[in-house]
Amino acid sequence: MPQTAHNSLTYAGIDVGRQFPGPKVAVTREMIKEFATASFDHNPLHWDNEFLEKTAFAGGKKFDDVIGHGLMTYALMTRAMTDWLWPDVGEHRRLETRFRKPVYPGDEITIQGQVTDKRETKKGKWLVCTLTVSNQRGDTVATGEALAEIFV
Repeated sequence: MPQTAHNSLTYAGIDVGRQFPGPKVAVTREMIKEFATASFDHNPLHWDNEFLEKTAFAGGKKFDDVIGHGLMTYALMTRAMTDWLWPDVGEHRRLETRFRKPVYPGDEITIQGQVTDKRETKKGKWLVCTLTVSNQRGDTVATGEALAEIFV
């Protein structure tokens, strides 16, 4: 559920080290299927267990089950930023992501954010944030660095 108004949250009041929660999401096959439809990415890696059983990927990598789209995880990371910032604090401007482990149906992933730097320029006030996505076993499945522009 998105956070609501942050009327007291301002650039000056956001300290480096501040943490903010993102969503906690139970990943299902249905969710992966719906993301495939929405993104037009119907790679069998995301829906075909028979394909996975007979296919070895780079370096002999095998997957235990179909996997969620990396961009599905990316979208949830973006949601963490926009839920925290929008509409009254600022806007999410950039996200660089590294996918570290696959996300499988049945996983519950949690996104956590933290402000790691503040920068004020002639054209704006900026926050650099790190995002970490973990599964229910505590494994980090994705990390990212985001940039936010703050208006208040």
